[in-house]
Amino acid sequence: MTRRLIPLISAILFPVLFTIAASAESIRLSWHPAGYGGGGRFTAVAIDPSSPKTVYVGSDVAGIYRSRDGGNHFELIGKGLEGFTVADIAINPAAPHQLVALTDDGLYFSIHQGDGWVRITGEIRYPSRFFGSRLLLFTRNSLWIGTDTNGVFKLPLNNLKASPQPVPGLERFKVNGLTVYEGFLYAATSRGVYRLEGQTWNLQHKGLLRGSGEIMDIASSRNSLYMVEKQRGLFRWNATTLAWESRPVSLRPHPKGYKSLLVHPDNPNLVFIASHPENWPHLLYKTRDGGSTWESILSFQVDPEAPPNWTSTLSGVEEMAFVPGTSQSIFMTDWWNLWQTADDGDHWYQKHHGLQNTCINDLKIHPRNPKTLYLCAADNGLMISEDSGKHWKRSMNGVVDGHAQEIEISPKDPSRMVLLINLRDKQGKIHVYESRNSGANWKDIGFSVPVETLAKRGYVDGLPTNLELDPFSEETIYVGINGYGVYKTTNAGKTWSPMNQGLNAPFIKGPGALRVHPRLPGILFAATMAGGIYKSTDGASSWRRMTTGERFAFGMAVDPSNPSRILAGCGGNTLLISNDGGENWQESRLPVTAAQEMAVYSVAFSPRSPGLILAGTTRSDVRATEGLFISTDGAKTFRKVPMDLPKVNMMVITPTSGEPDAAYIGFNGTGIFRIDLGEKP
Repeated sequence: MTRRLIPLISAILFPVLFTIAASAESIRLSWHPAGYGGGGRFTAVAIDPSSPKTVYVGSDVAGIYRSRDGGNHFELIGKGLEGFTVADIAINPAAPHQLVALTDDGLYFSIHQGDGWVRITGEIRYPSRFFGSRLLLFTRNSLWIGTDTNGVFKLPLNNLKASPQPVPGLERFKVNGLTVYEGFLYAATSRGVYRLEGQTWNLQHKGLLRGSGEIMDIASSRNSLYMVEKQRGLFRWNATTLAWESRPVSLRPHPKGYKSLLVHPDNPNLVFIASHPENWPHLLYKTRDGGSTWESILSFQVDPEAPPNWTSTLSGVEEMAFVPGTSQSIFMTDWWNLWQTADDGDHWYQKHHGLQNTCINDLKIHPRNPKTLYLCAADNGLMISEDSGKHWKRSMNGVVDGHAQEIEISPKDPSRMVLLINLRDKQGKIHVYESRNSGANWKDIGFSVPVETLAKRGYVDGLPTNLELDPFSEETIYVGINGYGVYKTTNAGKTWSPMNQGLNAPFIKGPGALRVHPRLPGILFAATMAGGIYKSTDGASSWRRMTTGERFAFGMAVDPSNPSRILAGCGGNTLLISNDGGENWQESRLPVTAAQEMAVYSVAFSPRSPGLILAGTTRSDVRATEGLFISTDGAKTFRKVPMDLPKVNMMVITPTSGEPDAAYIGFNGTGIFRIDLGEKP
């Protein structure tokens, strides 16, 4: 299973409970992490050489985390950071308070141990799915940067805010790693190993076998230089013959591909090599004699206090780093965990506290027990907490592994639940599941769609996005699909039928983009991309378009205190609101400049304070969005909510039953935060 590198645009939104009838200006908000810790793809690790208990970890969707206690607890950092897909992090050894981060959005610089970031340039970035290792390299006078599309750049240390200068010659290659050996800079690239001699990159290929071209990593140690070729594994440089010597892994199973390399800084014979994440099983090997003999690393121990993941062992190594000043302590990032060893890699232990590296699609609260939370997460599936998010367990018994998209809980019998998985297989199967025992076990009640009829539009992917239970019929369920419109069952999933008459834009995608009216039987609303808002008055048998133009509409909410009021988030900075049951709509705007990539994505009414509305934004690219907005006058005006955490795409807003002055906010990457409201003193 893999993480997405572009913002996920899939979520469900429910009303937020508030009791504050104050002006937007008088409301202050505080944010508290609510889980779950661990999980997700961790891409890079860097350790402060002057303070080895300070550890930085990069994410593929959430930016950068920092620990000050040797990895036992982490916090999200990065004010000013707009690139949340982190390819590498490096610390200036001469000034450890200075950090550099290479992201999909550009090159960033911090002089405050990551508390605040400034983008040096957006031209130098690294958007590839598979990152290299040690792409940022500090030498005595310069910072060297390796990229995946523009070669290598150089930046003088006496002016890190200057424009990096290109080092011509490798522009057509993907750089996977940089190192210095015997005074020369070496680059591992998709087309071989190159050494910088003066102003010229020279290929160093002597001793390599025919076809040995894709060099995945390179590292130097005292009097030694190693590199990893994707298909053939480890090679060591022979300084006498000036040629590479193969050091193949002699154990089985042989990996189908190699990627990551680590060499002990003082012991050149102690080397680690890992398999490529695109191949399973994921493997880690160690040699104590420079590659003559090998050991398989098999001991990976998860913390029993950590929330269960879909994998409990090694999952695609990204980067490894020795803890400075120690001889046996190493950190390792992979596609689901951060690991640490204290015995030269023989045994690895999971680190997870504070690492909320999770894309949230939906969060629901048990209708009779407000401490019980149901979380739909990308990759890990359905997670359940019985203590308001302090501890989580995974609940996927009987469910195909995949992104959990939405869960619905029957208000009449909360032990009955329906779960939607964000997956459509090659046969067109839409995965829907039912549980009659509070999620302990699941039964497949899914259906298939005709794969050949999917519209060829860039924003249409054919994935299921929305799930609704009919409040008037326990057997009736609706599913919204981006490209296939609405499907319905009236017999609890035994048979399904498409319900798209009049729904000319069946492109449904957004939190609450499909809504069943809570009080009036047979009435539904659908927010569509390029089609605006549709309404049905006959249980989805037919649809009528309620807006004009090719408007992109996403999340919707129905006012629980007045169901005639309906709110919809739209593309740009706009919202639509109806006060007459969806017959007529008025436009409202957020106080920010509209952008083509931006959308108001999640919206919510307060059930106890009718004028109080929240609106969350998202983007279709990799940039940070504007975040969360609040209105206290029924969506006539909005103000931006201050956010201490790095801005990421808003995903889910859901109520905290029994806690009227708070809500849970789900993010695209940084998990869940509880947001508390209060008036300024």
